[in-house]
Amino acid sequence: MQVVQLSQYGDADVLEVAERPTPQPEAGRVRVRVTARSVNPADLGSRSGALAVMVPDLAFPAVLGWDFAGTLLDDAAVAAGVTAPDAPADTLPAGTRVAGFVPWFGEAAGDGSYAEVLVVDPTWVAPVPDGVTDAQAAVLGMNALTGAHAADLVAELAGGLDGATVLVTGASGPVGAAAVRDAVGRGARVLAVGSADDDAFVAGLGAEVLPRTDAAGIAAAARAAVPGGVDAVFNAGLASHELLDAVRDGGVFVSATRGYMPEAARGVVVDGVHVEPDAPRLASLLRDAADGTLPARVAEELPLAGAADAHRRLADGGLRGKLVLVS
Repeated sequence: MQVVQLSQYGDADVLEVAERPTPQPEAGRVRVRVTARSVNPADLGSRSGALAVMVPDLAFPAVLGWDFAGTLLDDAAVAAGVTAPDAPADTLPAGTRVAGFVPWFGEAAGDGSYAEVLVVDPTWVAPVPDGVTDAQAAVLGMNALTGAHAADLVAELAGGLDGATVLVTGASGPVGAAAVRDAVGRGARVLAVGSADDDAFVAGLGAEVLPRTDAAGIAAAARAAVPGGVDAVFNAGLASHELLDAVRDGGVFVSATRGYMPEAARGVVVDGVHVEPDAPRLASLLRDAADGTLPARVAEELPLAGAADAHRRLADGGLRGKLVLVS
């Protein structure tokens, strides 16, 4: 099978296409023939070494990639609550279209989804419904789940979301969009900032759109909209301590990555979301994508062998939607 791997940290040129033996069945695991995987900022940070502290024991050569979509090669005894039509309640049969993600900063470090066949814990996968393409499912595999888990964390720290005011940055990306939709659905008033020219998209999620500017300007705009400060910030798109100024005293600040969290002040609780595989929640998110209530935007599909070019394009910015590597 084909994989894209790196033997050292560096720029996109360290990514190389290689051949590896196709994995054989393993007890307690399931194989997925991967047809799509999205390219995430964490991939770029992992490749460059910027996030090396998250995987101190990484062995080279390593295969990048978090989320995936494809087809089961083996029957999967899945997580409770995950079912597929015409299948036993606890099983997804071989041939089922599935999506999921591997915990690359955990037990799956170095064994990511930039491969044609992936071996995973069966409880990491959820069925992909009709109406959702493999590329769209790959966009949601980790990203939408991160946004949903972030909304959970904000709700937990803030004592609920009904009636709360929440500021979300990066709202036009799949992480921020999922968080906005979830928070709005729980009764929060959501202020949001997305990418340039994406105001209509963000407003369509149910948020009040703030001007896109620097962190200090966004914090000031939030303070103008909510005198005294918002109850919570979910930072899915910026990395500046000045966003903390948008939060009221004693409020909540949640970051999309534990790699960036500002120093707490004024009694504000600061935390980072730590996403873990959650097949039942992902199955629900995929159903939402199928019925059109959760967007999954794909900027372009590129071949798996074009991973280096995809990394360069993501680093250049300006994309509306995710780059997805297909095979």
